[in-house]
Amino acid sequence: MNIKNILVPIDFSACSKNALKAAIKLAKSLDAKIHMVNAVHVHHPHPDFVGGSLIDSIMVDYENQVKQSFAELESEIIELKDVPHEADRFISYLTDAIYSESEQKNIDLIVMGTRSEHGAIEHLIGTRATDIIETSKVPVVVIPENVKTFAPKNIGFASDLSAIKNTKRLDLIGVFAKLFDAKIYVFSIVDDPTKLSAQDQKLLKDIASRFKDYDCSARTVEADSITKGIVDFTKAHELDMLAMIPREYSFFEKLFRKSVTKNIAIDLDIPLLSFHE
Repeated sequence: MNIKNILVPIDFSACSKNALKAAIKLAKSLDAKIHMVNAVHVHHPHPDFVGGSLIDSIMVDYENQVKQSFAELESEIIELKDVPHEADRFISYLTDAIYSESEQKNIDLIVMGTRSEHGAIEHLIGTRATDIIETSKVPVVVIPENVKTFAPKNIGFASDLSAIKNTKRLDLIGVFAKLFDAKIYVFSIVDDPTKLSAQDQKLLKDIASRFKDYDCSARTVEADSITKGIVDFTKAHELDMLAMIPREYSFFEKLFRKSVTKNIAIDLDIPLLSFHE
């Protein structure tokens, strides 16, 4: 899988700058280009309200401010000079801006950050990141602000034991494993291993076979809940990156549903790689 165009949402916060640094590191290794995107949504006045000149003024101020902020970013993050890059501005919702940029620039990967004070899985991902994960057609890497060095050595792929229609997508995990000489752990959370069907066992084996050229293992993990199982496995094997395939009304929904995470204070504090089939 070739990654030649990496998109990074930038709001000039510490976490977005941190994600940008990780993206630059990837771009250097993959000979890729960085596409920085800033988006702001402006509510238009009611037709009965004469506010056209006000909106125009706000737009001009936004354009000037963002141009200045990107110029300052170039000076602050000197690593940018080492990779091809460009910056775009959008007057829209961030998800719309990312969709437009992804279509126009043939984006292969999105790298974005989240604030470090978010603890539970639901908050670790954050509302914006969740929206992007659910709507993006390209893979997304979410990097917590506390992760200052992006160099995963133990990558976990949490399988929900559902058939994967496009197994080529799994090659992205191999890309990261090759870049960082990482070990891959394929695992699935089950409440009763004795009830695992032959088909489930074959699926795990088939997934692991996609990584036959890497140091890879596959197993099931017994746990009362998906969340607890993932957290326990992550800590036990010192995972520093978790990969998942979001599925509607299935594994992804159960993982991020408030009722699952509300009563458990958890903090994975590791990057998440999410990709649709």
